[in-house]
Amino acid sequence: MKVKVLELEKKLYDGEALKVLVPAVEGEMCLLPNHISIVTSLSAGRICIFRPDSDRPISIDVSGGICSFANNQAVFILE
Repeated sequence: MKVKVLELEKKLYDGEALKVLVPAVEGEMCLLPNHISIVTSLSAGRICIFRPDSDRPISIDVSGGICSFANNQAVFILE
């Protein structure tokens, strides 16, 4: 699946992922390929992106924002 993590002025990540752990307001979520479409607010925490080409995930600390997932693409817009 495709993942984009964006701040107001820059891209923090733009690439493929096997799964993404998300600090949603409702609790931690795991997005996998072909997940149902969602839009959720982010709470303070860490987004962990598990890539197909690495054993180590990329971790991005967040203080809030939104996440949308549709058509096998996750987009994060951070505060």
